[in-house]
Amino acid sequence: MGLASGKTFTEVKRDVKRDFLPAFMTEGCAWPIVQAVNFRFVPVRYQLLYVNFFCLLDSAFLSWFEQQDNAPWKKRLKSILSANV
Repeated sequence: MGLASGKTFTEVKRDVKRDFLPAFMTEGCAWPIVQAVNFRFVPVRYQLLYVNFFCLLDSAFLSWFEQQDNAPWKKRLKSILSANV
């Protein structure tokens, strides 16, 4: 979305470097839980609705996450994740 919103390639590269790892780790922790609940407790006829609801929440979260730029909590999360890699 960066290039489509008028950002330069350098700005997009900086944003990806800043946001990718924290977002990926957060998503990687959330979706397995969502899907485990989905397959274990949600009736088959409502599973698509359940997942679509969480996709909507996920899109809102990722949008909010991207708008945070260099928030202190994001820097802490990235330093914690980088230390564990």
